[in-house]
Amino acid sequence: MGRSFLPAKLGAILVFIVTPIIMHILVVETYQPTIVLVISALQLLTLGVVLGSRNPGWVKGLVLAAAVLVISLASAHWAGLGLSLIPGIPHAVAYAALLAGFGGSLLPGQVPILTRVVVSVRGPLPAALLLHTRHVTAAWCCFFAAQLVISLALYVWAPLAVWSFFINVLNIPLILLMFIVEYSYRVLRFRGYPHDTFADMIRIVAKTAKTTGQTDPA
Repeated sequence: MGRSFLPAKLGAILVFIVTPIIMHILVVETYQPTIVLVISALQLLTLGVVLGSRNPGWVKGLVLAAAVLVISLASAHWAGLGLSLIPGIPHAVAYAALLAGFGGSLLPGQVPILTRVVVSVRGPLPAALLLHTRHVTAAWCCFFAAQLVISLALYVWAPLAVWSFFINVLNIPLILLMFIVEYSYRVLRFRGYPHDTFADMIRIVAKTAKTTGQTDPA
């Protein structure tokens, strides 16, 4: 069954990687509201399928609310009120969902998402590494919140092209940079402990995607 889902997974990856670049080109070079709207709807649909297939109904509700917002903004555009906010909606929805999922796991009585996932992949961890996984979960929450705040600030005060470059072109490089910074810190901080292989990192990322938004079964 896993192989049957491979094309869908590859398609989702392509949507997340390729469409932001296309979106930025459209915004900067030839802003065409109808195409921008279609691409945004595709991104939201993909996000809904990826998150909604694994997580509680609130995620689906969040994506549905975003879809309603897209329709509302489209109506505003066709009424002559503009459509410049549309390219930022998938970015905002994705990071709001991640912030809610990671942040919710830090509440009292919950187990941080990364603690759960890393233990399930690597097995029991020393107390210091368990605390580190909690701190990393909190660090990702700060990253997600910063993405939302900076995006809003750039939309309000910067040229549209600068805002688009941040939410579309810089999105994945900033995520990769966050991974590199955390991994480098962990290697230096915990020198005597064996660290993740590339396969471990892939499994951790995959399990984190499945876990985001779920409540702790305990």
